[in-house]
Amino acid sequence: MKKEGRIFVPSEAEGVIDLVEGKDHGELCREVLAIGDTMDVLRGKWTVEVLTAIVCGNVRFKDILAAMPNLSDKVLAERLRMMQEDRLIDRCELPAPHYSLTPHGRDLFAVVYRMSDWGLQHRSMMLG
Repeated sequence: MKKEGRIFVPSEAEGVIDLVEGKDHGELCREVLAIGDTMDVLRGKWTVEVLTAIVCGNVRFKDILAAMPNLSDKVLAERLRMMQEDRLIDRCELPAPHYSLTPHGRDLFAVVYRMSDWGLQHRSMMLG
């Protein structure tokens, strides 16, 4: 099934399950810790939304804030600081202060974007 230029493969889950079932316990535990690390970064309130705003071209503080009307400037400033600490974004000063995704942030956004396939499928299943 083709969706917006991406290929969604329903049987992909079975391949992942088969792969996991074949791993030894130590290797699987290390991988689960890495999944937890990923989820810890994504659990930060507004992280996904800020990443998306920057990808969509809202790179200045005021533009990111305008893209998310329910977000206060204080919370945005704190979230941007945390995202810089997680090395997801860089703050650049020239020609004017703005934010950009680091390669690490781009990699995370690719993971998040891939999750949209599951989210769309889940929403469709739940809403009928």
